[in-house]
Order: sequence, then structure tokens, then C-alpha cells
Amino acid sequence: MEKEKSSIEKLKDFALKTHRKINFSEKAYPSNALHPVTYHRRFVSIPGNDYKRVFFACFGDSRRLDNFSIYSGVFFPIDVSRETKICVRKKHIFDKISLFVKKKYYKTGVDSFDSQVVFDEFTAIGINKIFINAKIQKLILKAFDFDVRLRVGINMLNIDFVPELKGKSYVGIYTTQDWFINSSEIEILYDLAEQLQNQSVFMKEPDLIEQF
Repeated sequence: MEKEKSSIEKLKDFALKTHRKINFSEKAYPSNALHPVTYHRRFVSIPGNDYKRVFFACFGDSRRLDNFSIYSGVFFPIDVSRETKICVRKKHIFDKISLFVKKKYYKTGVDSFDSQVVFDEFTAIGINKIFINAKIQKLILKAFDFDVRLRVGINMLNIDFVPELKGKSYVGIYTTQDWFINSSEIEILYDLAEQLQNQSVFMKEPDLIEQF
């Protein structure tokens, strides 16, 4: 019986079939008799095209116990401060029925958008024009319709294994639950990221007072 291919092997096949370059690594942490379990650290990055504007990237570290031990998505650079951290997700049923959560989340002021999303993180100088742009809001909702697990964030993950993004601010459309390995889904993510980048490329973070 033929052994099933690993996720990295499947992504290598995807890169080969679509004539894209791929950078990947799979390393095991040292183990010993006291700790016989072998943990691995894996990553993959595949530029969307030769211009290297958008990157599909996956990361996994089985030794980590935090919320970012695994993630997969598409990323592109953006001209904002590295201190900016923003994460928006689809609003789910628990957000709507909870009567005890008193945390005040950031709102864009656009009710049709705010009623469908939650900003889990918003560490910025002020109201970033990126998220009050109608076309960008539409693309974010389109991403959530594609996969409810997705997050749209700025500087929320460590993606320094992608040389072109190391030390830069970036926007990501990603999930922290699994790796995308289906070729059609990856192409949809590339397309969403490219559309989002086209809308945000000329926007810079304004020096505004934070509002909630």
C-alpha cells in the first residue's frame, strides 16, 4: 500500500504543478529517554508569482502550546508601524448570546460590517483607514464566507521564515487551526490577498487619536 504523502509533500506537488517556487523545512527537536516523544518544527512558503507580492505560508511547531503553534494562509507587506497589531474574525453565535462579556471591541462605525465581525486585537494609533474602506470590508467578509475559520490580521504572527517579509509589517489572511493543502483553496486565498493588497497598497496608517 502506497504511503500517504505528507502535507509538505503535497504542497511541493502543488508548487511544481503551478510552476511556483517553494521554500520549506522540516526539523525534529532532539529527544531523549526521559522525553521520547519527537516534536517537529515545519514551515512552507510559496510566492504567488515571480513578482513575490503575495506569499502562501504554513507553519507548525508541535512543541509549542500557544494559539500560534500552527497556522496557514496568505500574506503581503504593508506600510504601517511594526507595533500595529490587528486581528478581525467572523462574529459567531457565542459573541451574540454572551451576556457577561463586557470587553469593548474596536468598531469601524459601519454597522453592516461591525455586526458581522469582531476585532479580537486592535493595537494601533487610531482608526486605520484600511478597515473603514468599503471595498476592503467587502473582501474581508468574502474571506469569512469562504472559510469561517479565517482571520484577517496585521503583524499577528511570526513569519520571519519568509525572507521577503522578515522585519516588515504585513497583512495576513490565515487560520490557526490547520494547513491549507487543497490547490483550489490555495488559489482562492492568493486571489483574495491580491485583491486586498490592491486596495490597501496606497494606504498608510494615519496619526489619529484612538477611538472606541
